[in-house]
Amino acid sequence: MKETINQMPVKTWNWLHMNSAAVDIPDEIQKNQPIALAGAPRGNEVIVPEMSGNAQEQEIKISVDSDTNRTVIIDYNSTGSGFMKVRTTAEIAKGGTLKLIEVFRTGKKYGLTDRVDVKVSEKAGFELTQIFVRGNETFTDVKVNLEGRDSALKIDTAYLTTDDNLLDINYEANHIGENTMSDISVSGALCDRAEKRFRGTIDFRYGSSGAKGNELENVLMLDPDVVNKTIPVILCAEEDVEGNHGATIGKLDKESMDYMQSRGLSEEVIRQMMK
Repeated sequence: MKETINQMPVKTWNWLHMNSAAVDIPDEIQKNQPIALAGAPRGNEVIVPEMSGNAQEQEIKISVDSDTNRTVIIDYNSTGSGFMKVRTTAEIAKGGTLKLIEVFRTGKKYGLTDRVDVKVSEKAGFELTQIFVRGNETFTDVKVNLEGRDSALKIDTAYLTTDDNLLDINYEANHIGENTMSDISVSGALCDRAEKRFRGTIDFRYGSSGAKGNELENVLMLDPDVVNKTIPVILCAEEDVEGNHGATIGKLDKESMDYMQSRGLSEEVIRQMMK
């Protein structure tokens, strides 16, 4: 069956095919035992979801108490074929901090949908690092509500998408409380016939006076047949806010290629180095 994911909060032109993504979900899917992290953290907490079955669904719940720091690493690692549907929710209490690191290294015949929903309270912070190394079709849908005054969000993403693989990203930073901060940085490279889609939305809701948001993407396109789609969006219903967005998309310039080739490197070696 088809499931809609990565929906933009405000639609753009239909012909871009970026308003949402449609994912083929297997009719029979096995629900794994939910994973819950609560109470006092014990150092870095590592989650390695079971990914050996044909189609699986995983729920992860994280809570961070007041004035508590928690670091969670989720390693999606599979070399075979299959499918996984993941839903991660987190609530961060006043003054708390959650650092969530997600590493995606799934097989060439493995599909994965990753939903992350986070609520951030007053003076709390959420830091998300996503690293995409492998994967046939990978969809990540991250929605963060900065509800409390002086709450903050930081996202750092790196990806290398190769072969005929697809990476589809949707980030939403919803500024709800006063003096909230968001910083989204995405960088990566596309090779072979890969496709990458990025939607990044910073939404200044009414009441978010003093909020600031930034988003930036850097894309390196290493082969002529790759496909890149990037839509940075800023929505504003409040006056006293500051929002910035931008994207840098390009290829290896001729001067850099000439310089490296003059040092004895072939074009093939240079491209492998970039990967």
